[in-house]
Amino acid sequence: MSGLEAAGPVATVVRPGDGPAAGPLAAAAVRFEDWRGTDGVHALYLDLDLAERADLRRALAVPPGDARSDADLVLEAVERWGQGAPERLGGAFAFAVWDGRGQRVVAARDPVGLRPLVVAEPAGGVVLGGDVRAVTAAEGVPDTLDDDVMAATLLALRFYPTLVGRTCYRAVREVRPGHGLEADAGGTRDVRHWRPEDSPGLSIHRPGEVGEALRETLREVVLEAVADVPDGALGGHLSGGIDSTTVLAFAAEARAGAGLEAPVGFAWAPPPDGRPSAEHDRMASLAERWAIPVDWCPATAADHLAEMRMDAASDPTTMWAQEEPVRRAARARGVQVVLSGWGGDEGASFAGMGMATAELVRRGRWAPVAAQLLRDPADALRRARTWPARRPGARSEPSLEALREAALRGGHATFARPDLLRRADLLGLEPEPQPGDVAGTLAWLQGRGHLGARAGAWARAGAPLGVRYRFPLLDRRVLRLVHGLPVEAWLTRSRARRWPLRAAGAGVLPDPARLGGGKSEPRWRAASRAARVEARARAAALLGSGADPERAAYIDVPALHRALVAWADSDGPRPLTQEGLHAIAFVRF
Repeated sequence: MSGLEAAGPVATVVRPGDGPAAGPLAAAAVRFEDWRGTDGVHALYLDLDLAERADLRRALAVPPGDARSDADLVLEAVERWGQGAPERLGGAFAFAVWDGRGQRVVAARDPVGLRPLVVAEPAGGVVLGGDVRAVTAAEGVPDTLDDDVMAATLLALRFYPTLVGRTCYRAVREVRPGHGLEADAGGTRDVRHWRPEDSPGLSIHRPGEVGEALRETLREVVLEAVADVPDGALGGHLSGGIDSTTVLAFAAEARAGAGLEAPVGFAWAPPPDGRPSAEHDRMASLAERWAIPVDWCPATAADHLAEMRMDAASDPTTMWAQEEPVRRAARARGVQVVLSGWGGDEGASFAGMGMATAELVRRGRWAPVAAQLLRDPADALRRARTWPARRPGARSEPSLEALREAALRGGHATFARPDLLRRADLLGLEPEPQPGDVAGTLAWLQGRGHLGARAGAWARAGAPLGVRYRFPLLDRRVLRLVHGLPVEAWLTRSRARRWPLRAAGAGVLPDPARLGGGKSEPRWRAASRAARVEARARAAALLGSGADPERAAYIDVPALHRALVAWADSDGPRPLTQEGLHAIAFVRF
């Protein structure tokens, strides 16, 4: 274990001549006075896992065989293109450099925020890093919670500070995915470098063409993602769904082509128990096709309790409990890189949300609609009847202001203190509404920040164990292709949604997984629910023995404890998502 891992998140003052702070558990504290008059480009903070290196090296005229690191390439890119450098970078990255030409700090984050980057602006400088705990450890950065964000978070289960570029700390904000910033003594300015809506349209329409184009792109992306991983050091998520299963299949194909061992499949589900299980059958079809060894890694009640006892205001809690057994298994096996299909729903396996047919009708493009009707008239009629219920407006949730008013009347369950709710300023915290078209919705989904929230949390949790994550379905080459597809690519075919990814997996992913994989994974969900029920009951007992009094200004801890006890003692089924109980994530006990 390195010194950084032993010490935990740390902020380092970086001066001319110093090496950069290395993410994701670190932060670089930069004082403008220290750097005034310094020429050239100097690394301040780096958290890099670049892709498309060959293209970048050609653009920078790097000689073949020259062993330049990712850090070298980023510094040369900024030297060459300045704030335009992030547009030339592929893969996952978060960095900050000193650009002597403008006497300023230049920072950027990858298109969907796979590497975390938060920033604070103390007097006379700037602090940038991957971990809010490291940033608040820097001199001059207060660790005062943001009342407004805390109120919103406690009011709405689905509200995350990342949705609006904030954190739970007033002095620390998040650099949005696909954005960067420039900072000097005059202040900080945000710069956007990724616009998925500007992706060029593709002149492909038939399902076979769409599948072939996506298949070749995925092969390129996954081959690059596994090329630098030693034999025996690669793993991937295995599930009964289609996203991670497809990624794992392409990884196994790439490893087989190189004569290397198949990646290990890490499944959140419990192992088969002899009972019929479609999700286990789908996983087995892939494991058998590519000789993939499988580790069954269901989360235990202890894992869920450990997550509950963390502090969601600063700790990397997003899906922590579900993934912690995978991290343990990966470390035990010596696996260094875990591939995940996370983010597929927001791109290559987008389910359409019922919008594709309606959008084609609005545009007067009847040919694809007619073809769908002829393929399966009964299914087309059934879907047409449900269009009103599946329009974006029908899925809109109550505003934060409406939830606050309801909570103060006693009509919405929350354990936020009433005085916190009354004083909170909720203006500017409402996430952008979902657009009503396919292209706009895809861009909206990818820019909300929730993708990076999970990826960043896993990056921070995996770093001490030497486990790194890669997300091929969120590679910008895949996203560009997805944004270039015509609307009809998202139509349901053979009563199956997510058709572009299903078509792409032909010949690589066995048909039971390719055509049957969906979101129905009853064995995993049942096991997860049972573990969380037990963890909630344990939490009720522990919370009564004492909690950090600091949070009493935000949360009515005694009332939360009484509700948990009542929930744990109740007879019959107990809903896990009872309103307001998520407040336990912010109580340290």
